[in-house]
Amino acid sequence: MLKAVENSSRNQVMMAATIAYERSGCKQFFKKHRDDESTIKTCIEHALTVQLQTGMSKVKRAVSARVNGQCVYECRINLKRTGSARVAFIVNGTDTFGNGNNNSDDETIPDVTVLFISSTLQKTSSRICWNTV
Repeated sequence: MLKAVENSSRNQVMMAATIAYERSGCKQFFKKHRDDESTIKTCIEHALTVQLQTGMSKVKRAVSARVNGQCVYECRINLKRTGSARVAFIVNGTDTFGNGNNNSDDETIPDVTVLFISSTLQKTSSRICWNTV
């Protein structure tokens, strides 16, 4: 289900994707930031909608494994008072978006399931030298 969201900075109306939150991965974060839960959800919805409409330019694959046959993506989102957080999510219906490029003329925005939210994850180097003798 899509709903219209007005983007005041550009004076245009965007269609917002339906966001679902996986209870096991998001419960601890929302419990920690109980007072800001509605603000956090609004920021995540806006950021993911913008990323889906612009071809997911600031999104990368989180892991090589798939969840329910879908790629798991992650991006960093600024959550205002809460600070920045990393959000891992899947896009239901990624056949339209494939590897993150929106080459389709289809205006529909697929549903998104947020799997995990964390404000403590740090990027680590993918190249670790194990043979340092």
